[in-house]
Amino acid sequence: MLTVLHTLANTAGLFSKTPAAPATPAANPSQKINQALQNLHLVRKIILTQNLDDAQEHAALARLDQLLDQISVNSLSSLSYTQLQDLANALTTSSSTELTQILTQIQSSTTITTITTKKTITRTTTGISEDDNVSVTSEGPSSAVTVVDELDQLSLSVRSNLSLGIQKESDLFQLTSGNLAVEHVAYALSDLVFVYPSTSSHSYLGHASEQWSKAGLSNATGAALAPQVLKMSTRSNAASAILGAATSQASGNSSIATLASSAAIVNMVPNLYHIAQSSKPIVFHVAAESVDADLNVLRGDYSDVLVARETGLLYLASNSVQEAYDVSILAHAVASGTSQSVIHILDGAQTSQQVEAIKTVKDEDVAAFIKQETNKSVLGHDEGSLVSGIEDIFERASSLLGRHYKAFEYTGRKDAETVVVVFGPAYNVARNLGDKVGVLNIRLYRPWSFSHFLKAIPASAKKVVVVEPVANTAAPGPVFLDVAASFNLWTGSHRPVVVDAKYGLHGASLSQGWLKALVNQAIASNGKLDLSTVDAEAEEEQQDIAQAIFWETASSAPVSAHIAKHFQAVLGRRVHHSSRVNSYRHNTVVETRLQFTKSHTAEFSESTLANYAFVQDVSVLAEYNVVDSLNEGAVLVLNAPWSVEEVETKTSAAFRFALGAKDIQVRLIDLTHVSKELGLSGTGKVLLGQVTVLKTQSANLHEAAFDAVHRHYETTNSKLLHDLISTLVDRVDKEVIEVPQNPNWLSIELGEADQADLALPKRVLPTIRSTANAFTTTAAVAEAEVAEEGEVALGKTSNWHKAAWQLMFSEAFETKKALSNEDHEYLVTITENRRLTPTTYDRNVFHLEFDTTNTGLKYDIGDALGIHGWNDTEEVLDFIKFYGEKPETLVVVPRALAKNAPEGTVARHQTNTLLQILQQTLDLFGRPSKRFYADLIPFATNAAEKERLMHLISAEGAAEFKDRVDETLTHADVLREFPSAHPSIPQLIAMLPTIKPRHYSIASSQKAHPNSVHLLIVAVEWVAPSGKARFGQCTRYLTSLGVNDKVTVSIKPSVMTLPPSPHQPVIMAGLGTGMAPFRAFIQERAWQRDQGMEVGPMVLYFGSRNRANEYLYGEELEAYHADGLLTHLRPAFSRDQREKIYIQHRMNEDGKLLHNYLLDGSLNGHFYLCGPTWPAGDVKDAIVQSFMDGEGCAAVDANRIVNKLKEEERYVLEVY
Repeated sequence: MLTVLHTLANTAGLFSKTPAAPATPAANPSQKINQALQNLHLVRKIILTQNLDDAQEHAALARLDQLLDQISVNSLSSLSYTQLQDLANALTTSSSTELTQILTQIQSSTTITTITTKKTITRTTTGISEDDNVSVTSEGPSSAVTVVDELDQLSLSVRSNLSLGIQKESDLFQLTSGNLAVEHVAYALSDLVFVYPSTSSHSYLGHASEQWSKAGLSNATGAALAPQVLKMSTRSNAASAILGAATSQASGNSSIATLASSAAIVNMVPNLYHIAQSSKPIVFHVAAESVDADLNVLRGDYSDVLVARETGLLYLASNSVQEAYDVSILAHAVASGTSQSVIHILDGAQTSQQVEAIKTVKDEDVAAFIKQETNKSVLGHDEGSLVSGIEDIFERASSLLGRHYKAFEYTGRKDAETVVVVFGPAYNVARNLGDKVGVLNIRLYRPWSFSHFLKAIPASAKKVVVVEPVANTAAPGPVFLDVAASFNLWTGSHRPVVVDAKYGLHGASLSQGWLKALVNQAIASNGKLDLSTVDAEAEEEQQDIAQAIFWETASSAPVSAHIAKHFQAVLGRRVHHSSRVNSYRHNTVVETRLQFTKSHTAEFSESTLANYAFVQDVSVLAEYNVVDSLNEGAVLVLNAPWSVEEVETKTSAAFRFALGAKDIQVRLIDLTHVSKELGLSGTGKVLLGQVTVLKTQSANLHEAAFDAVHRHYETTNSKLLHDLISTLVDRVDKEVIEVPQNPNWLSIELGEADQADLALPKRVLPTIRSTANAFTTTAAVAEAEVAEEGEVALGKTSNWHKAAWQLMFSEAFETKKALSNEDHEYLVTITENRRLTPTTYDRNVFHLEFDTTNTGLKYDIGDALGIHGWNDTEEVLDFIKFYGEKPETLVVVPRALAKNAPEGTVARHQTNTLLQILQQTLDLFGRPSKRFYADLIPFATNAAEKERLMHLISAEGAAEFKDRVDETLTHADVLREFPSAHPSIPQLIAMLPTIKPRHYSIASSQKAHPNSVHLLIVAVEWVAPSGKARFGQCTRYLTSLGVNDKVTVSIKPSVMTLPPSPHQPVIMAGLGTGMAPFRAFIQERAWQRDQGMEVGPMVLYFGSRNRANEYLYGEELEAYHADGLLTHLRPAFSRDQREKIYIQHRMNEDGKLLHNYLLDGSLNGHFYLCGPTWPAGDVKDAIVQSFMDGEGCAAVDANRIVNKLKEEERYVLEVY
């Protein structure tokens, strides 16, 4: 019962394929943890291959999970293969008593031998004594540990992306949470860390540090020992241990940090006065949070932490994950430079848990900076001079961090009349608040410098609104008092009016629209504000940021975090991952918002509407309005065992009305059913969830996204892993049901409660792609139907005299002939269509050339040409005859307005014959989805046909539906099979998808061929299981064309671009038609050389079956090679000799050359692979081997070099 997941685990490089000798004891905590995980997977593998039934297998795995809490990482990492076998067998056959005996034997017989020096050291911290058996490694600080999700099952799990994942490049974005960002800095820079946990969250500030210390991870201070992390309890007179450690002689020059909740600060106040007077550089990182009477966590209430504002400690604040990391470093630098204790505050309700891609700095550089500041000793005789000294530290840190901070940070117009002073999380939404509204963020709250504050306020200010994170009480807020007192020294002509806005109890409402409404109320008011009457205004959507929302429960797979990793690590997107949890439910609900952007400057907004939502447990639909946060036309995926009809019966009227009002695209998939059929559990379900999201989220992300999944689970058997992921991709594609919009949803009569919860935005009119020879008219004049808001826009049949009027009186009707997208499509002419392989050969590979003169078509090296193919004419005519229609019937279809169309622009219609629209626009001979079958059901008048259609889209009909997919049945086939299901022509047009352009890599350089574009294509042909011959729609169309035929094309950019310098080496690996972009590369370099440029070496590895039949462009290549432009021509013909020779074999022969061209800093070569997916793993292995040989490094280091080349876009794959 080996499932897809288990096979994936077995091949993912986590353990040896054959029984291994006893594992070599790990040399450091990183290796121990990974070895323990490796052994854990081996035990699971043994269990899963014993042909147990489901109940036995589940019981054995459950026993293993329970057992892990009783086995240390050291013990688990040191077990021999025989011991692992005994353990697995005991888990499947033994009683609890026998398991206890085995556990005792394991714990007593395990010997730990390490390369570290064992020492017993006693640490004393004022009343706290602890004997530790410490391993001192020879590796020094900043040991890197790989994070593996399955470590959640180990008692010594280590989960920090930062502490364990920072690479050695400081210019890379790292994915982490606010808590982990702060903890990483505190742990890296401290010898002693006190943790005062929060009671409102399991993942409290300091939780990860406890695990790191237990695992023995060293830090950046240079100390031989791992930092000591002490978990304390929050009670009266807290911080006594901190005070003792600070004043103890034993502590010496030890650096101390505290990770605490704001509730702990309240109990620390008496001791904080003493700590402030001790002049010790202690840093308190505080997650500010509080709860209301119902134990709901309040966001934006800093009342507790501000209780200590008069103790003499310095106060710094951060408002985002990036700032949490930066300000943590600044806090330690300020403490060291001033010899004073510092409180660093972050929002514990949101920023702490948010996951975001941030820029990080190498630990050793941070430690060096702190040491540098320690020697400067910043002193001040008053608050102003001390703040100036602290700002000097900020400025010196800017070269390290790459970001500038000040005590008071003003943004906005210099002539602003209203200034919003914010402290805390309100700063994250304080943007676009008004025409003459500026924003002042308080970064350094203590000491408060009147002069620095007033210097930051524009002289034009008339009103100052203080927005502070404290409870709304009758007394003025603490920040308001400081601001108001500052204006006693105001030297301007008119003293501004200061208004206090305390939002501590309104944190849940905090958004850009709410804050803007609050500011407008403050501007209009002369007195006290009433925040309960503030109604959020409409917000400005950020165009550069996309958002997806995940509704998960405690029992569902944590998909969103993995998607965030893919978007950040592989797709090159900054991400922001924020979750809110409702635990007052039998199954905790987690709402996660994942925002992503390619912009490095765009600021993430909590209120951006989403274009995608994934609901893993549909029970939340009864409790939350999941549609309210979606844009019009968004995709909503529901994980539910429902059919299309059951959406009507299993959901509320309000929900369906909301779907209709926003034109939401609903997708159904039963992940539980799929998981059960494939035998998935744990990571397998997570992987299935990832594939589902990436498959349904955006068609533009499919290729890169699945490559992201492949890289995330990188394995030694790349081909098998790819096949496994492909299996899940195909299964998801088959299982997803598209729910058609029901026009009746908008006419649902809602009760008062439903109406109060629903917004009613306008719908988007659907459209279809027009064709190359369609002509369009304005809806204002043409007599075609125009869809009103709230109606479904369908095409309609017309007659010839209306079309004739539009053609004869084109000026009056504003008729024009046009391509479907005049800005991005071009009509080119074929000048050559030449077969390259012999006519007797079973594969037709052909070369095409198109004349682009006067078309305006421009393309770059590496771009792809989209061919807008047509269906076969005779097959279309045959279908029209079967359907009882006439080819010349006119069809008028509405076209959607462009998003940027000026207000008042009139909608247009396009007119085609039925033959044209079925031949050129609609994918009549494409593969039907389950939605198409579902759409046909209402039209079926024959009861047997209707029942069969319903069966095919049901769970019971899944196997038969798969057979139909394998047979490659088409829309036309299905319509012939179910003749009673006979939609009208307008309805059929709405049901059929459009023909999508097929993209082919361009095989020419436009500099070498200014008025021409070339393609290299292989005709796609296969035989279905029934024996019927099948043909690829686009290649069949192209092979039928001759010279002077017209073709509609478009351009698609690609990652296959030449290096920026013509001197850099180019290494190309192409299989079959994957040769296309490399022919363009060679032509471009030839043109550059003809212009007098000096060009670098070019290496080509070309693979095909044999020289006689498939040496594509062989004569050209030989000529370029003889001419010296193509410096190395290395063809590999797999079938020309007894043993198979592939391109990776040629690359293995050229290891020194590859190493030199790619890693020599003076050359900086680029490597490219184009062709089918299967050799990608072997090709990478060849590159890795060349690096191992050339650098003398291990495989893991060579792989890291390859990954770095990928990040630098010097290792580029375009596989299919």
